[in-house]
Amino acid sequence: MSVRKPKAKSPSSKRPIVFDGQHGYYGSLGYRSARIATREGRSYISYPGSSHDERDRKRLIAQSRDFMRNNAIYKGMIERAVAYIVGNGFELQVNTGTPSVDKKIEALWKAWFKKPEIRNLLSGGEVGRMICREVMVTGDTVALLTDKSVIQLFEAEQLDGRNPYIDGIKKDDYGRPMKFNLCPWKSNHIDTGKGQKIKAENVLYLVNPERPSQTRGVPASQASFPMLHRISDVCDSEAIAWQLLARLAVSITRQEGPELAQIESREDPNKKTDELEGDLATRLTELDYALLFHGNPGEEVKGIERNIPGKNFGESLRMFLRLLGLPLGLPLEIILLDWTKSNYSQSRAVLQQAYQMFLFWQAKLADFFYSPLFEWKVSAWQESELFGRRNKIKYDWIKQTFPWIDQLKEAQAYATQVEHAFITHGQVCKSLNTDRAEVVERREQEVREAIKKAQKIQEDTGVEVPWQIFAGLKVPTGKDEQEKPQEQEKEKEEED
Repeated sequence: MSVRKPKAKSPSSKRPIVFDGQHGYYGSLGYRSARIATREGRSYISYPGSSHDERDRKRLIAQSRDFMRNNAIYKGMIERAVAYIVGNGFELQVNTGTPSVDKKIEALWKAWFKKPEIRNLLSGGEVGRMICREVMVTGDTVALLTDKSVIQLFEAEQLDGRNPYIDGIKKDDYGRPMKFNLCPWKSNHIDTGKGQKIKAENVLYLVNPERPSQTRGVPASQASFPMLHRISDVCDSEAIAWQLLARLAVSITRQEGPELAQIESREDPNKKTDELEGDLATRLTELDYALLFHGNPGEEVKGIERNIPGKNFGESLRMFLRLLGLPLGLPLEIILLDWTKSNYSQSRAVLQQAYQMFLFWQAKLADFFYSPLFEWKVSAWQESELFGRRNKIKYDWIKQTFPWIDQLKEAQAYATQVEHAFITHGQVCKSLNTDRAEVVERREQEVREAIKKAQKIQEDTGVEVPWQIFAGLKVPTGKDEQEKPQEQEKEKEEED
């Protein structure tokens, strides 16, 4: 009689991962990699962006706020980005075709923007920096256009969604914001009972959404928060290790050492009752810069060896900091304000990449804050008949531009570009945060004054003096005129 052997159980649950001929490794094909992850119990769920907002946004904002208060690296990184993006604020340049009207509008804006905030505590430049900082730190912020012809700033936490809107914003069927529920602060929390539903046309809402389905934003550097925690832990442990290493350990060996130490030491705070022996405070005396151990002959204290990082610890930390600045496009040199290991070409290359990110933030500020704010004020000025009504006022914003690394090389490069018509004189002036019309006007005034001074000297002394020396210009010489054709001929030969 034959006995049927029981079938072996399928070992699929314990089967090693086999892919591309190797065990335990993920392959390069995404679909198979996802199946392997599912088999191992790794689950990835996709939610709408708004769902992630409501689950984690408030905690991310609180964490970001704490970093700004207590972490110098994070605060410095954000402040450096704001300085490069906003500087002292954007300068208005109006171009209506009528210079007198242009100057009047620019003067009105400059006078109002000195103190545009309702509390009268922030200048226009500070408001611009505040708006940019808040969007980076919290993901969104609100500026209310009040009926007092000034704005009121609200923080992301004040846009409350508990009553009646889910995320603090009422939207239409297309997701377009219609109303904002703005609440005041009360002590250490939001006073939801005094929340006001403000129409969207009275609000300047700046947000940095990461997905099309998002309405609220999250901190711009939230992806680097785990790395920031690790960097903080590493720096703290390094500092504590150095503190321990700096303390002096002394072993006192004598007859009846513990008993004498008991008499000489302070009362042990951890000794609650007579049945408890308490801690080693009876035998171990801790001073500010030393540890004293009292023991009998033959007893000793062995210090714990400090785990000193490897010799590449500094380079590893620098690499961590490079990764920290990636979400904001900030190179290590900007984060640490240290250019000692960079040459001109490298510095220009990393700044060029960072500048592309700065342009993104500048465009967002111009489109969603500065321009709507200016048009709001223009509408009010036209109603007050401060200047004639116009259908459309052309204007531009003079923003922070690419930083000058080497003044001489940058000036020479710009001069060459202007000479070959690659850029205009106005663009060069913008790179220096100046208005070309003002520069040309002042230059004209300086040239006229210089010519008058040179003519007066010639009348008084009979000696002809070049007027350029009074205007800060290079005095042309015959040698320059001779060298110029030679240089042009040399350039032509190099092109051939």
